[in-house]
Order: sequence, then C-alpha cells, then structure tokens
Amino acid sequence: QENAAPYLFHVVNEIEKRGIPGELALLPVVESAYRPFAYSHGRAAGLWQFIPSTGKAFGLKQTWWYDGRRDVYASTNAALNYLTKLSKRFNNDWLLALAGYNAGGGSVSSAIKKN
Repeated sequence: QENAAPYLFHVVNEIEKRGIPGELALLPVVESAYRPFAYSHGRAAGLWQFIPSTGKAFGLKQTWWYDGRRDVYASTNAALNYLTKLSKRFNNDWLLALAGYNAGGGSVSSAIKKN
C-alpha cells in the first residue's frame, strides 16, 4: 500500500527493537490505511486510531495546535506500548492483545470470563 511507504520503515524498526511480532506493522493498514490524518466518527485519530482518552493514557498530548495521535513517531511508540501491555495482560497472546486494542481490554476480559 503506497500510503504506508513513508512510515513503514519506522514502524517495522520500532517493532524489531522491541522483539514483538512483525505482523503488528500491518495494524495501521486496517486502522487507518496508513494515513496519519485519518479521523473516525468515533473520534479516533491517526495512523493507529487512538481515541482521545486512550491517547492521553499513553502519553499522547492533544491541544488545539498539536495532536500526538497524528504524530507518527509518538503514536507508534504509544501503540506499541499499549499492544505490549495488552499482550502481558493476556499471557502473551497477541491475538487477544489485538482484540483488546480494537474493543478494549475490558471487553476482551469480559468475553473470556463469559466463555
């Protein structure tokens, strides 16, 4: 995907530094089509589609002039921190971490308890 070209090297490099699954570099394809200025009806923004509260929880500043969710470097760091945290929460199960990234960790935990 041509949208990914300017950013993919950075994302893959950060993933490799952390030793986490390389497939995570494809998540922005699904979330935003690798568009850093993507904005959803649910107020999610950026490459990684952070909602405001999750962005703030992972250190992404949001002011009138700057939105860290749209900063490829800051949001990639935050997204990989969030995914790593979710992976640890779900016993290093990256599929559950991805589900938690999309639906929220609490929703995934509830679904696990119900089943």
